[in-house]
Amino acid sequence: MATLLTQTAFAKHRGVGKSAVSNWKKAGLLVFADDGTGALLVDVTRTEAKLNARLDPTRGRPTAGMQDGSVPELPIDGEADEGSALQQRNLARVRADVAEEDLVGKRMKNAELARELVPAMDAERRLGQLGRMARERVQSELRARAERLAAEREPRAIMALLDEATDKAFHALAAAILNGAADVSEDEEVIAEAA
Repeated sequence: MATLLTQTAFAKHRGVGKSAVSNWKKAGLLVFADDGTGALLVDVTRTEAKLNARLDPTRGRPTAGMQDGSVPELPIDGEADEGSALQQRNLARVRADVAEEDLVGKRMKNAELARELVPAMDAERRLGQLGRMARERVQSELRARAERLAAEREPRAIMALLDEATDKAFHALAAAILNGAADVSEDEEVIAEAA
């Protein structure tokens, strides 16, 4: 997963002032990513690769050939590159990052096609069903032992009865899940809720 930082934290990480990060942002050198909560934060790895490819490390500004805003043309595969070794390493790093992102995307797609991934709504519905089933099984086991619990005076014996009921309920629930008996279709769920 990519490291995401605020602009201020990125300035500290890079060892520069806030104004430098602001200038990089205006120049379009910062790469932003969503952190999952809707906030856009600086993607550290991709931004550093972009900055290292464009900035003179001794000055923190674009190299002399790029001050007019022109971007150097990347060599076509097989052509000799006249760029520095640093630029070649940075380019290779960016290409590796892009390849890795493509690979992760393909793995996610394959997992989704293999039905190893499910939409969040389906997972939430399924967890709700399992929670209700667990509660109902525990209540059922406790009802079955209600007379014995009421008659018992010893606290340790009561705790033992409660533990036994809980264990039996969860073992039955686990067996139902493994056997697929806990799978309830939406139609069956609606009928059960209406009853």
